[in-house]
Amino acid sequence: MDIADLLRRREIVGLARGWPYLTDQTVMVTGAGGSIGLELCMQVARAGPGRIVLLGHGENSLFEAQLRLREAFPSVALHLVVADIRDRRRLDRVFRRLAPRIVFHAAACKHVPLMEENFEEAISTNVVGTANVVDAALGAGVERLVAISTDKAVSPAGIMGASKRLAGTLVRDAGRRTGRAFLVVRFGNVLDSRGGVVSVFERQIRAGR
Repeated sequence: MDIADLLRRREIVGLARGWPYLTDQTVMVTGAGGSIGLELCMQVARAGPGRIVLLGHGENSLFEAQLRLREAFPSVALHLVVADIRDRRRLDRVFRRLAPRIVFHAAACKHVPLMEENFEEAISTNVVGTANVVDAALGAGVERLVAISTDKAVSPAGIMGASKRLAGTLVRDAGRRTGRAFLVVRFGNVLDSRGGVVSVFERQIRAGR
């Protein structure tokens, strides 16, 4: 099975060519080692940024993301930061030192059943972590912040959705208070994301289930 068969339309490639505001800028992506974070880095790289800052908590996933980006875009400058968004002081130092102008905030806990059982992690990462990113961005003069949310934040019925709803509220409120372009986008299920439902189905099919 080819994952593209499930898309039911032509794949869009090179979307960031239409994003001139990224050119020559320092762009930070949080959660850069994840499926969405890495894809954002790939799209940003196509726009010719001055530098991409890959920030994440998992060193192995960051290392793999760096390898893939250097293979595909050898001329793009990369800076890797291993950091936890729940560490406010660390984030403040990183933002002040690297001075990103644009931030894509993709770092989050995303698994619905796991977060029901581990709600402290959902709140501390998705809510407190996002608040830390927003505050660090405001303090460092970030002009544009795009937070990646989920369709489960619409009338949330569980901890994960509720935590993302709160996170989105924090981002939008910061934008309203300051007049900066701080905004939220909501994704549904993402094809071929790590740990997503499609990979579960593929394993079941291979096992004859």
